[in-house]
Amino acid sequence: MADQSAGLDGTQAFAKPATNSRWYFVILIALGTTINYIDRVNFSVATPTLMKEFGLGTAEMGILMSAFFWSYTLAMLPSGYLLNKFGPKKVLGFAGVGWGAVTMAVALCGGFASFFATRIGLGIAEAPAFPSNARVVSVWVPKRERTFASSVFDCGAKAGGAFAPPIVAFIIAAWGWKMSFLVTGAMGTIWGIWWLLAYHEPADHPRISESELAYIRQDEVITDEGTVQVEPIPMIKLATYPVVLKATLAFAFYLYVWTVFLYWVPTYLMKVRGLSLKQMGIAASIPYVVAVIMELTGGKLFDKWYRSGATINQLRRTGMGIGMFGSALFIWLCIQATTTVGAIFWLSAFAGIFAFGASNVWAIPSDIAPYGQAGGVGGIYNFVGNFGALFAPMVTGFIAETRYGFYGAFALCVVFSVLSALLYIFNSYERLKPKKA
Repeated sequence: MADQSAGLDGTQAFAKPATNSRWYFVILIALGTTINYIDRVNFSVATPTLMKEFGLGTAEMGILMSAFFWSYTLAMLPSGYLLNKFGPKKVLGFAGVGWGAVTMAVALCGGFASFFATRIGLGIAEAPAFPSNARVVSVWVPKRERTFASSVFDCGAKAGGAFAPPIVAFIIAAWGWKMSFLVTGAMGTIWGIWWLLAYHEPADHPRISESELAYIRQDEVITDEGTVQVEPIPMIKLATYPVVLKATLAFAFYLYVWTVFLYWVPTYLMKVRGLSLKQMGIAASIPYVVAVIMELTGGKLFDKWYRSGATINQLRRTGMGIGMFGSALFIWLCIQATTTVGAIFWLSAFAGIFAFGASNVWAIPSDIAPYGQAGGVGGIYNFVGNFGALFAPMVTGFIAETRYGFYGAFALCVVFSVLSALLYIFNSYERLKPKKA
């Protein structure tokens, strides 16, 4: 067993374990998330090129962007069920192979209908990713490291956003838009095979030390047989808990704002701010680089605060409140910016404060889920949440064609950021218990 002694907050302070297998899997899901978002963001970076080549308008592109979220959202609950039944090894591994294959298939598209079909396929294939990540972190990482671990895999979304614009723009300029989908899709398939070969549950890992197994189980009740005591809640009942309902609605507003930023900023920088394709590739990556740095910083700071005696409620309320109220402020300042440099600066400030708070956002399913059920809770969280993401590209596309333009679309994000902050602040994040009959 791990060497341990009483900590300052009355909990057990565990010594550093002999192995660090947990961080290998955290880094691996972060890499998978990065590739997931490169494959997802590829389409938005290629949007100006596809609009020109196929004669598509912003409203049509908004529909294509939203199509991904239609299937992604509907596949979320089945993904949570499959995770609870088969675990993340098979579900996430086959998902990676699948989303890579669908991304490569985009190179075969010849118009709106075929683009629509591949966007639907990509949504189905990518649906298990984030619930799987939450499930992995919930069983591999103790609470004292969980915010940082969650921030590591969640910032993969920002890293994907950072890498995609320059990489995809370069490939499109050099070899055409089809090659960009072939290259990025191959990355997903290779990663999926790697995951299938590498992943194990903690108790089944061939090289985990006894000290690390004890370390990652420090928050759990262990039975006489040496297994974790589990109090499962049927997945259909999880959605009836007010904590889950408020968190998922807050996540819907959160994802609306993030999805507008993710899918429409490249087009905004070219059409409104007058940047070329190559200039956009560089400019659009800057906010994501800021986001990666700030999310990892947030993860470290919030974990340090927890080890100093803060409660999980204090962490999640403070983090998400700062992130979403700050987002509202900086999006509004971007709207008011009179220069392109100013707009990029405020977009970067938005991305930074949003990501700082977001270090908490995917720790929430792991916090509130019964042991081993973070995949199911994450599926519900992402299912409801992605209704925000589902409408965001389409609503933005339609508003952008009105007299309000992108400024009106961004103003709506200000409102939704405030609503998200309030819902996250006025919620509680203790682990759920089965309801008494």
